[in-house]
Amino acid sequence: MKQTVLIINIATILVTLFLVFVSYRYRSEKGGLPFLCSMALLLLWVAGSTISMFTQSYEEKVFWRNFIQIGMAFIPLANLWFVIEYTENKNRFLKYLVWLAAFLSLAGIVLTFTNPSHDLIRKSVEFVEINGQWDLVVELTFLGNMFVLLRFALMFASIVILMLFQIRIVKSGQKQVFYILIGFTLALVLLIVKNYLMTGYEEVFPMSVIFLIPNLFIAYSVYRYDFLKIAPLAKDWIINSLPDGIVVLSAAGEIVEVNQSAERFFGQLTEKEAPPGHKKSALQNRNRYDYSEYTAFLQAQPLWQKALDERKNGTLEIELENDSGDSLYYEIDQHHFISDRNHYSGSVSVIRNVTNFRLEKLMLKRQAEMDRHIQILNKHAYIDYVNAASSVQAAFMVIDIDKFKAVNDRYGHPVGDVVILKVVEAIKQCIRKDDLIGRIGGDEFSLTLMDCGKKRTQAIIQHILMMVQKETADILEERVTISIGVVTNQKLPDCSFATLYQKADEALYGAKKAGRNQVVFYDDQPC
Repeated sequence: MKQTVLIINIATILVTLFLVFVSYRYRSEKGGLPFLCSMALLLLWVAGSTISMFTQSYEEKVFWRNFIQIGMAFIPLANLWFVIEYTENKNRFLKYLVWLAAFLSLAGIVLTFTNPSHDLIRKSVEFVEINGQWDLVVELTFLGNMFVLLRFALMFASIVILMLFQIRIVKSGQKQVFYILIGFTLALVLLIVKNYLMTGYEEVFPMSVIFLIPNLFIAYSVYRYDFLKIAPLAKDWIINSLPDGIVVLSAAGEIVEVNQSAERFFGQLTEKEAPPGHKKSALQNRNRYDYSEYTAFLQAQPLWQKALDERKNGTLEIELENDSGDSLYYEIDQHHFISDRNHYSGSVSVIRNVTNFRLEKLMLKRQAEMDRHIQILNKHAYIDYVNAASSVQAAFMVIDIDKFKAVNDRYGHPVGDVVILKVVEAIKQCIRKDDLIGRIGGDEFSLTLMDCGKKRTQAIIQHILMMVQKETADILEERVTISIGVVTNQKLPDCSFATLYQKADEALYGAKKAGRNQVVFYDDQPC
């Protein structure tokens, strides 16, 4: 009997040494460190069990029995640690559970080594002869049995975490988890059988062999699937490493999962600045699995929400503002999951930041639209903007610099360019952000005032005349003047540029004919 157990122990030591080598190679990978700790503890356990077989005195037997309790107590804990890292479970409760279990296990070991002084763990420890061999027969107290049950509970917790992970992981990773799950389940079943159905047969079937089983399955997966080197989570490799945000929504339109990029997307747009003295932001304090704030933000985006409600696959673009008021542009790709039986399961939205691309495109478009000398819209761009504009009460005017040809002839084109630039700067100072200004010809400009009645238009024109005088006062010896033709109370886009220009140009001709340096209003009849 002793020879059989010795052979089993030696074989276990050899296998464990191999597993220590494997786990040491992968110690820096995910799950590698707890795997290494588990193997080291198992090696100490089997070595202590083997040494105990050759001891003869009662005191030596008790010491080595206490020694192997270290492995028995902490291997289930190391296995749970491994499972948590392997599944990348971030639940705070599990973190606290591991620390509590570590404290209780350490307390159990201390009580075991000091049991002769208080008998809290063992009722009795007898030195008896079994099949010609002297060994210990231990009877545990209620507290001692509770520590044994703690080990079972830790193994059971590992199995539950693996089962939940097996359900939600993608197909490509399920085999990895399946082998680990089988190993842990088989170990737990054998532990229960040995503790409660095989009492008296400890020597035939050492408990250390049982704890070797899940680690053998783990070692098999290391070489079969290389899962300690490559992250077991397809989510981690496929989703969390993507620069694009991934948002998973339920059939009810509620966000149920986001990747790290999506977390940052929602965070920068929903997180409020922490008050002075607060170390943690609102985002850090938020429950990891509570996406209600993100759902509310999404539902407040009309274009995005409409696309979700219509359940159509496709791409849309939204414009948002950050806390600084800067525009951010995002492209949203949507895919809805609808079965052959028309059952709707939910959808996935892929968020792509296209701000740089959009701004670059806008910059190129802007450069193509602008007159490069005076930085206002060129003729073609201005016409397009006017024809696309919407205003219930628009004012349209054509502005011409009086006797500009004479200025060029007398002072030269460089001075003429300065005059044009100063006139444009004067006009810009008098108009609003939504108003349009463009260069129609050499010294001819057009101005469209949005949602502006005749009275307001007159005030703006007077301001323009005053600013032109002010900006050009020091350029020429003579005074620079302008003539303006105006048509007001026009509805856009009902009136085209061609129609508006014809009316305003006719009014401008009247101003020139009347002696220049004047403003003439065309008949305010609508188009």
